[in-house]
Amino acid sequence: MLYKRWRLRDGVTVDQVAALVRDRIVPHYRELSEDVRLGLEVLDATHVLAIQRWPDRGTLDRAMQGEGFDRWWRDYAPILSEWDAALELEEEWEGEELIG
Repeated sequence: MLYKRWRLRDGVTVDQVAALVRDRIVPHYRELSEDVRLGLEVLDATHVLAIQRWPDRGTLDRAMQGEGFDRWWRDYAPILSEWDAALELEEEWEGEELIG
């Protein structure tokens, strides 16, 4: 599990961020791997928690390497620019789900 807490930039709403994740980010991540599950939780009016759920570390590592990943990352760059214009990273961490 990968967690990132983001602060919305001035003028950006939670609904706008949710739409970006739903309409652009989730479909693009499906191209990377069918195994990843993305989540977005609202913490308060100015913060969201983005979560990546992978079945195991090996699946994550395999998805994030090689020519396929390089191509995926190049195609992801414009979406990432939209994300970075809307949010600022505050904290990130990893964990392993014990009970699901």
